Amino acid sequence: MNSFLSSDDWKQLMDDYHLTMGEVSQQSIEVRTLSELMNEEKCRAYMEWLMKHIGSGSVRVASSMLVKRVANLLVAPVLSAATYYNKGIGVRPEHCQLFHLAAPSAGSSFPYMVLSDARVIVPEANHRESWRAGLVKELFADCLTPFIKTVAAVGSVSKATLWENVMVRIAPVYRCEEEQDEAIHERMQDDFSFLAINAPGELFGMSKNPLASFAETGQDGCFIGRSRRLTCCLYYQMAPEYCLKCPKQS
Repeated sequence: MNSFLSSDDWKQLMDDYHLTMGEVSQQSIEVRTLSELMNEEKCRAYMEWLMKHIGSGSVRVASSMLVKRVANLLVAPVLSAATYYNKGIGVRPEHCQLFHLAAPSAGSSFPYMVLSDARVIVPEANHRESWRAGLVKELFADCLTPFIKTVAAVGSVSKATLWENVMVRIAPVYRCEEEQDEAIHERMQDDFSFLAINAPGELFGMSKNPLASFAETGQDGCFIGRSRRLTCCLYYQMAPEYCLKCPKQS
């Protein structure tokens, strides 16, 4: 195992995002890999189970909530490792296992994730941009985009909504703090601008960048996630409140 995967920095990221490495807990009541959820039949069966398990009321709502959850479990920590530590966490969809624990041990009815395998890719000197592009392609085009396309079809929910769900989980990774090191601050801005604006669609396995509509220019001139969503994630249909950025709020 690469030393970074046993470092305190990576352990902290895993704790922050409820991600683990190794084997799925024996207490799991449902386990699915992301690769399985790229198959419509298997995805539909899981979504119907998930709908009942989380009490969403419909597969459409459950689909939206699942993409939000996966973006938080997988995308956010992988991008954090790249930007903050210059470590690329290479994953394959068959190694990304979603699992559910039985109450009361679960803590949440939503899934958690175990990485059964991962590798660390470090950028070569003066080649960080090509390294970053490769990391984005592996994470999105090879892993997340096929999953989103299947969930959108099974749940009859728009891809725009699902991609904005991803952006909602990505944007906080790049939120600037006053006490941050200047080099980290610059790298954060450069990485977010690339990911949300400049990366070509092919790195996402799409004709255009699916995140570009969900970024805006902040007061300091830097790109940030939109302060108000363009789409509704449907959370209000399973809870007595709207999301803070929901466009349906008056």
